[in-house]
Amino acid sequence: MVTVKNLTNSPYDLPTVDGFVRLPAFGEVCGDFTGDYLQLLKASLAVELLDDPGKPDPLDHDGDGNKGGSKPAEQSDEMAKLRADYIEIVGKKPYHGWSAEELQTKIDEKLGE
Repeated sequence: MVTVKNLTNSPYDLPTVDGFVRLPAFGEVCGDFTGDYLQLLKASLAVELLDDPGKPDPLDHDGDGNKGGSKPAEQSDEMAKLRADYIEIVGKKPYHGWSAEELQTKIDEKLGE
């Protein structure tokens, strides 16, 4: 089911898989639409798809289809190696907010001692 919102002051008859539904002026209607017609609705400037099945919910942070959750921060291979090097050389964990350049500078300083 997709909710379609009319952005104009003209009503529309929209074809669903079960027949036509009336979309009132500045109103909303729910319906099951074929894939081709759904693409036409997405491209239209006269309507807005409120719960587009092809578009993930902006509050779904972990991609499981439900609102909420959290995504772990992505870490590059370079950062992982620099952090491991820092732990090995300095003997403690680096500050999580340091950039790769800062980490490298701190490692170089420690090696220079």
